[in-house]
Amino acid sequence: MQVLLLRHGEAVDMRSAPTDHNRWLTDTGRQTVTKVGKALARLELHYSCIYTSPLVRSVQTAEILAATHPGFLGPLEVQSALSSEVGSTAQALEPLGHAADDDLIVMVTHMPKIGVLAGHLCQLATFPSFRTSSACLLSIEGGKGRFQWMLDPETLELKRP
Repeated sequence: MQVLLLRHGEAVDMRSAPTDHNRWLTDTGRQTVTKVGKALARLELHYSCIYTSPLVRSVQTAEILAATHPGFLGPLEVQSALSSEVGSTAQALEPLGHAADDDLIVMVTHMPKIGVLAGHLCQLATFPSFRTSSACLLSIEGGKGRFQWMLDPETLELKRP
């Protein structure tokens, strides 16, 4: 199985939204996520499912990612444990327990949870920080994850270990 972790795009600051939960993507955030989604589509990745945090900026990011991926038919599901302050690592990763060996599962979430998930899957104490709109591909075999690459949202270049 493969897991694509994606940090949500740039969102409006806290003063612009009534709560953190309601923060939406800026125009720049939407544009960057669209570019990242198109770059991922050029890699010919075939998403089995997209899971997203329920926070507005993550849902918007997931929707843009789905729209930029030709042939993605869903499902796109909200997973509350992917939000920044809700749920444990095990709860956030629970959908992976239902995935087939040839699935590519996408998870859209926040810092610091995205780093914790990547570190847990790769059995590392720490994992590189994710900038907004960063994507990271992990391969999972025999219960152990291996870092494949991280997509830089500015240059759209893949950074490999």
